[in-house]
Amino acid sequence: MEIITRVEAAKAGLKRYYTGKQCKHGHDSERWVYNGHCVECTLETNRRRHAEIKRLMHEASRGNAVEVI
Repeated sequence: MEIITRVEAAKAGLKRYYTGKQCKHGHDSERWVYNGHCVECTLETNRRRHAEIKRLMHEASRGNAVEVI
């Protein structure tokens, strides 16, 4: 991948950029221009959240609803 700074990516209208450095969790992936977060970390977080929501919905449909505030 081509190394490009966040500022250069923003000026070019790109959504992601690549620094060539690992994130704090060890991923060597692109980062989002709008917040600087690692794309792989974002995907992992979204998978975890989706699984938790799916579990809560399943429990609620079985009558074992967990109160969520």
